[in-house]
Amino acid sequence: MNEPDDTPQGWEGPLDTAIMFVDLVDSSAFSSVLGLKEYADYVNTFHSVVHRQCEHFFQRYLHGKYRQGQDYQYSILGDELVFFMHSGRSANDVYLLATLGITLKAAWLSSPVNRERITRRAAAAEIAVGINFGQVWARRTESGFERQGYAINLAKRIESHSRGGQFFRIFLSDAAYKQVHTRMRNLLFSEREFASGKGIVGQFGVYEIVDSFVDAVARLEPEIGVAFVELMEVAIDNSSRDLWIHSAFQVASESRHQKVTKQAADRCRSVLHYQTENAVALYYLAQYHREQKSLELAEITYARLLSAWPDFGDGHLEYGECLAAMGRNGDAAKAFLHAENLGVPEAVARRKAIGLLL
Repeated sequence: MNEPDDTPQGWEGPLDTAIMFVDLVDSSAFSSVLGLKEYADYVNTFHSVVHRQCEHFFQRYLHGKYRQGQDYQYSILGDELVFFMHSGRSANDVYLLATLGITLKAAWLSSPVNRERITRRAAAAEIAVGINFGQVWARRTESGFERQGYAINLAKRIESHSRGGQFFRIFLSDAAYKQVHTRMRNLLFSEREFASGKGIVGQFGVYEIVDSFVDAVARLEPEIGVAFVELMEVAIDNSSRDLWIHSAFQVASESRHQKVTKQAADRCRSVLHYQTENAVALYYLAQYHREQKSLELAEITYARLLSAWPDFGDGHLEYGECLAAMGRNGDAAKAFLHAENLGVPEAVARRKAIGLLL
């Protein structure tokens, strides 16, 4: 249940809400080795990055479509951000918070704190993200809503669990994942795992974002975006763990050049040496082979991609394009059918174009 636009001040009731907690990883460790002023500067930098990026994301990137206070609201206290969305479009609210989480990771990597660390080839300071969806009890105030409820507590526990993540350190609850997984083409998730947390009875299911085809650079405040582009490759070379940066690099590079460059393809090969099922690396390496007219190599790479990620609709779509270019229209039509069944509407037109409707 969501409130009407003319909800009067003082209204109370249940409100369907997507909730995101973002926290600085290892903040206590930083506070123990930094002086009081240095740690205050560190946390204040986080505040500045969050405010700048959230303002840009909603007011400029999304053109003010969502109203602060009415559709979303956020606050920052110390080393923690909490974000609420309740626009009435639940699946879209969860998706926006997931993409905002990725964008905030990129913005934080670009902060002066991390620029200094990356320049001297130290590991970047990280943030972790937990997202939940559920009903909260809300009361309309002059500036927005006051909210209470179990869903908020669970979102916080998911964020705590996300600090130990192996990929993006962005986790969605069962309820949040169910809102988006059948509608989402540019995010790939882990298998369901179970976690526990303070104040939560029993275990709860969570899914980590494993890979992303979201263009983080396009969503960044311009000055932050420039810094992120400058830092990406150095940060990738610093650590084999932070492959989310490699994914952001590949998506941004292909968008900028309108093709997969040799440099980007070489980075894909490098990643595949130690993470053989990396979806972004396989996808863009296959695209590179197609662009170089090496269709047999492209076919092999797409087959690897879909063996690891059989529910990746756009992978089936591009595999179909590769097979059609090889003159294998029957196999291409089957690949397009797989893509269609996975929610890729362009696949119908592609099957019609090659004259094969199964």
